[in-house]
Amino acid sequence: MTLRLPYCIIISLILIVGLLGNFFLWESPLIGLTFGPAYLIFYGFLLGFILFRGRPDLFKFIYGLLFFIAGLSLFGALIYFFYKLNPLALGTLVLLPPFVLLPFLRFGNHPESEKHFNPLQINPHILRTTLLLAAFIFLTVLNVRYLLAGGTVEAIRSPWKILPFDFFLTYFAATLVLLYFVLKSQKEGLNLILISAHTFVTVALALFVYRIGYGFDPFIHQATEKIILTQGFILPKPFYYLGQYSLVVFLAKIFHTSVVWVDRLLLPTLISVFLPATIYFSLRPFTERNKTPGASLAALFIFLLPFTSFLVTTPQGLANFFLLIIIFFGILVLRREFSLAALWFLGFVTLLTHPLAGIPALIFLLLLTVFTFFKKQQGIFEFVRHVVFIMSTILAAVAIPLVFLATLFLLRGPASIISLKTIAGAGNLLGALGWSMSIWVNHFRPLYDLVYTYGEIIPFILLAVGLAGYSLFKKTLPTVLVYLTAFSALITNYALLKLFVDFPSLIKYEQGIYPGRVLEISFYFLIPLFLFALYKFFEKLMEGKSRGLKFFFILIFSVFLTFSLYYSYPKDDGEDYPIDRGYSVSIFDLNTVHKIDEDAAGADYVVLANQSVSAAAIREFGFNKYYGPYFYYPIPTGDPLYQYYLDMVYQTPSRATVAEAANLTGAKTVYFVLNKYWTDSDKILESARPTADETIEIGNGKIWIFKYQLK
Repeated sequence: MTLRLPYCIIISLILIVGLLGNFFLWESPLIGLTFGPAYLIFYGFLLGFILFRGRPDLFKFIYGLLFFIAGLSLFGALIYFFYKLNPLALGTLVLLPPFVLLPFLRFGNHPESEKHFNPLQINPHILRTTLLLAAFIFLTVLNVRYLLAGGTVEAIRSPWKILPFDFFLTYFAATLVLLYFVLKSQKEGLNLILISAHTFVTVALALFVYRIGYGFDPFIHQATEKIILTQGFILPKPFYYLGQYSLVVFLAKIFHTSVVWVDRLLLPTLISVFLPATIYFSLRPFTERNKTPGASLAALFIFLLPFTSFLVTTPQGLANFFLLIIIFFGILVLRREFSLAALWFLGFVTLLTHPLAGIPALIFLLLLTVFTFFKKQQGIFEFVRHVVFIMSTILAAVAIPLVFLATLFLLRGPASIISLKTIAGAGNLLGALGWSMSIWVNHFRPLYDLVYTYGEIIPFILLAVGLAGYSLFKKTLPTVLVYLTAFSALITNYALLKLFVDFPSLIKYEQGIYPGRVLEISFYFLIPLFLFALYKFFEKLMEGKSRGLKFFFILIFSVFLTFSLYYSYPKDDGEDYPIDRGYSVSIFDLNTVHKIDEDAAGADYVVLANQSVSAAAIREFGFNKYYGPYFYYPIPTGDPLYQYYLDMVYQTPSRATVAEAANLTGAKTVYFVLNKYWTDSDKILESARPTADETIEIGNGKIWIFKYQLK
């Protein structure tokens, strides 16, 4: 395909005039939703045309769009950090691509795309293909219908309490049909489209079910993004999270739509569009052309691994997505088929989005650079190569604790961020690391026992199959050892954090969050090896003659994919199993925060409530009130106000506790909020009534508000 400069200039003028006119004059959602996607698609393909010469058009489009989005994130973050994201800055960002990209069409030399890649070539088994395709579409529509019908504004712990069992049957059936289709089809382009659709249903379930929003952190980030869109900045400006904030604000502006919806759709959409294609293109060189199964099979198998970190848009989830893209394209870098500089660019985008994924990304890129450019030498040069390799590995193994130490010593108020444990605190090594060798779950409920056992053993399966994948990979790509090196380095980082670093800003039961994220990320580096091993297994399986054996494994892996779906979302299956104890934000939480604000009538007040109510307040009012360093709702969980709330619900509600909260903040009015779902809420209700000056009921007893007026 050839792009002609005059046509590109005309299209650019139309897009720029349409977007800027909508920025400053018309402010029409219809124009935004028309010109915004066209802008992204046009310049994404243009960038892909420039960066990926000789690649198929599908590759150019997908990864031109990905790197264009990443570029918007990076440049938007830099503009925000040094200035602000007001309409002038966002308009400048809109104008930047044509001035940067169009000159390359004038002076660059771009040959025609390769003609060998034709993802939609005609399949001789057209009847089977049509029937399978129709069945998959029908089952997917049923899945979406179940999700839409299951949407709720009530407080729930788990979506599985409101979705019918029929949803799992249709999801399993859709997975089974899709797996069989992918194993038989040579239409890799069509395979990727179907896998992307299935991926969206898989990772966007929370988007359908949790009508108000899922989790706690997204409400904080959405409130921040709203302020940046309105004011151009928020103070203080953090170095981290800027990658997400700048991208969401820019997309909301060009689409002229809600920041909240852009935020909620961003990560599920990126994962659905780019992750299957990335897995396919990274493993495609190791598969035989025009032979089934194709490399797209591996893109489906990645969801054998629980994907809890990708259920909702957060800086950590978005950064983890960029990290996975870097990890898979590292394979092509080792083959000298992809630019290492492009991955370093994505690495810095990841760092600006969240450092807990950005630092591992840079660790991997450092090791990848060493493995790529330092080949086996002779004499003194071989000695230098070994020294560089050893020093790089040691640095990679301690990088994250070093960054935390730098934070401890350089930032103000280090005690509120991290502190060091004594070495004596690391006595029982396995206990201190939080590792348990008990992996078999048996509570005499066979289906649940199988699901939870699967979730418990998946890290061991990933490690074992990943090592098998390495033994297969190294025959054609010896430098794939970089993945095991990165895995080992990240495991060492995790152990050092877990053993020697505390996070005083977090409550005790949340202390393991940051080390746990590093542990999870360490296993990401085994995923390409894991998928390659599974691909090779199915390649051998499909060469066999036994149809029964083939169907057996297709059935088993479809079951495992369904298990992974169940295990990835919050669960509440009784005390015998791990329970996700957090409740979602409900309509009654929203009503409560409005009722409190209305009742206060402009007077200063603080609220003692759980995290869901606090999230509702942030959603409705943003970061409205602070009393010194203290927010008027009890967040974060390490905040003294949250401890006062815990004293009210776990001990005895008392005016003395309320008075301490008032003295801490200086507010004379304190509200204590009790949700019906809280343990022993009826007893707490009867104990709190006599202590309060006024009691307010919300939603027929769903929530109780206790008002304390102090002198």
